[in-house]
Amino acid sequence: MSQINDYNSNNEFNNFLVEEIIASKEKSHETGEYNEIQIENGLIVKVSEEESSSSEEESSTSKVISFGSSIGMVAGVGGIVIGTITSVTTSLLFLNTQSIIGISQAQCFFQLSNANYQELNIHLEDENGNLLQYADLFPTDLDNQYVAQFYDLSPSSTYYLKGIDDNGKEVSLGENNYFTTLDIPNYDISVDTSNYNKTLNQYDLTFTIDNPNNYHIDGLLICENDETLNQHLLKTDGVYNFTLPNILSSYRLELYQEDYLVGQTTFTDYEKMSIIDETLEIGISSFYAGLNFGEINFENIDISIITSDGNKVNGVEAGLDGYVLYVMCYSLAPNTDYTLKISDINRETFTYFSYPFKTISVPNFTINIDDSNFDIASGVYDLTFTIDNPNEYFIDAYLTCLNDETLNDYYYFYSDSLNITLPTPYSMYRLDLNLEGHNVGSTDFSYYTPMSVVLDTLVIDSTSFETQVDLGDVPLENVSAFIYPNDIIGDELQLEILPSDIGSLIYLRMDQLLNNTSYVLEIRDNQRPTLVYLSYQFTTLA
Repeated sequence: MSQINDYNSNNEFNNFLVEEIIASKEKSHETGEYNEIQIENGLIVKVSEEESSSSEEESSTSKVISFGSSIGMVAGVGGIVIGTITSVTTSLLFLNTQSIIGISQAQCFFQLSNANYQELNIHLEDENGNLLQYADLFPTDLDNQYVAQFYDLSPSSTYYLKGIDDNGKEVSLGENNYFTTLDIPNYDISVDTSNYNKTLNQYDLTFTIDNPNNYHIDGLLICENDETLNQHLLKTDGVYNFTLPNILSSYRLELYQEDYLVGQTTFTDYEKMSIIDETLEIGISSFYAGLNFGEINFENIDISIITSDGNKVNGVEAGLDGYVLYVMCYSLAPNTDYTLKISDINRETFTYFSYPFKTISVPNFTINIDDSNFDIASGVYDLTFTIDNPNEYFIDAYLTCLNDETLNDYYYFYSDSLNITLPTPYSMYRLDLNLEGHNVGSTDFSYYTPMSVVLDTLVIDSTSFETQVDLGDVPLENVSAFIYPNDIIGDELQLEILPSDIGSLIYLRMDQLLNNTSYVLEIRDNQRPTLVYLSYQFTTLA
């Protein structure tokens, strides 16, 4: 029988082909006409349509016919005949060997006698008798042969068939009332390159599988660099001939039988672009990598970094160093997905290289300080700062001397530790860690006792100021004391430092100050005036 495509509308690659269905030859008779009747063991063998036509002249003739194993009567042209009428039995036979059984679909053929196919349907059940689907019968191009179609079946599964008439009565199919769907196959694919010659610009390939049952199998040749160049063939002989549309790509052949992937292979005959692993650096807001060109021409490419919503990122730079292409960008967002895309400058859909990546989140490093080598008395001011940096990110470290900004310093490291010698022990410090413009850790520290005003010794009136100051760890010989107006231009006055009976205390006094005026007391290093040990602001009385 000829076959036609019967595609499942839910899937692009459904290629299950069935026997051609032709229109039914059943036609109802006109009013007043009899269908031909065969009666065995009766006095009347047949009532033809020609004989029944005469009944139009016999208005009193009955048109009732009774079938069964009982005594019946048939009214016809010759009158009433009494005799035994044999029952006409419906016969519905499942043609298992003629049916087309696939992986997930089945075209089941039946031979039907003595019944109207439109008054029957076929139930599909599992082994427990649960109804899964039912289908109507449709005529084929052979007399008394009909087909029922089932879809969405499970591979390698057994199903049972049952005929049901319009009254819900079962019509026997005999013992042969089941079928088993196919396993999902896996075809080995061979590639014939005898008609392929890159030098001669011949790009013809033949892919072959063993398909002795002539199943309809879709072959999809996927151009991995440009899906718009994909090609498709539906074959039953297992031979797929393709001409490659562009040689600067890899290709993948995928075979589908009834929506199932049943085989695949790849073909590549060019040197593609690749990232040089040791050059790859992905940071919080940066991407940097070197790429081998392969066979791609630098003049034919467009380089971009794409966001997940398809927008191009600004600030992408590229440059050649010999045979290596370097790509860099420093304007990305933290913890964000991107794709490096290198495409043909004349065909945007053709992508030579695609590399998805994700920038890192902004880390927060916990800074630990090892001060085992710090000793003011010995003049050793060494500290070691450690962080957890397993990826060896390059980190900027800023040391701020809070008592003298001219002693601020900068360091650059990529390990998990940083050694610093403090420029002076007599200061408060802050260490800030920075990664690509983001603060990733800070700590404040000091390893000395700072100076302080002894508040219960502080005396301020309209023209004078006096107090005691605790020097802390700062040696007396290092310091000088000054007072200067805070809000107006005026002379800076140096104070005389008088030691007290307690070694760490000094006494300071200044007279002839302006009343109701803001002043600043500042104690500095006498060798380095930018190093301020103490700054204290006060206002004289009115």
